Amino acid sequence: MDWIIAVAQQPSTSSSPVWLSAVLGGVGAMVGGGLTSTVAWRVLSDTKKARKRAEEKDATATITAALLEVRQTYRNSEVGSGPTPEDFDSWADYFLSKLGTAEVAVMTFHNEALRKRLTSSLELLIWGAYDEQLLHETHLGSARAVAYAAHRDALACLGANLRSEALPEAAEAWKAADGQLQWQFEQERRAEEGE
Repeated sequence: MDWIIAVAQQPSTSSSPVWLSAVLGGVGAMVGGGLTSTVAWRVLSDTKKARKRAEEKDATATITAALLEVRQTYRNSEVGSGPTPEDFDSWADYFLSKLGTAEVAVMTFHNEALRKRLTSSLELLIWGAYDEQLLHETHLGSARAVAYAAHRDALACLGANLRSEALPEAAEAWKAADGQLQWQFEQERRAEEGE
């Protein structure tokens, strides 16, 4: 690049072709334009990544807050067997009210595997943790055991995403509960469609 500038700054002599200045000016404009475009693209790319990261951090905070609130409910109540909280017809309605914002926040994540794992954990907390059939088939024993597996998996996945790590292997209790719940969902779908 320096040699181009040096040649362009030399005084014009009769032995230098006139077109050389025009060619050097064109080359300089192309190089400068290319560098400007590259820098602008890089800044735009970095801005998109930063915005995406900020959105995912906000989603993580929303989901974590909802999970911690629901965890307290499982610790302090006989979920599924005890009376439902006031103003709610069922435990599912109660958990939907607490985890609805978390379900929406899951859509923010760009990683499909993360979205699936978080959705499954939230479904376990809303529908499956206190389901008698799920508890019987998985031999997990109590709603708290299923809720604990769902909480641990969701928080482990969120942490891995924040650290830009691969998703952790799901625990056996989580796999068993999720597999049973998905099977039950499929049976309900088939029954509704008359299969």
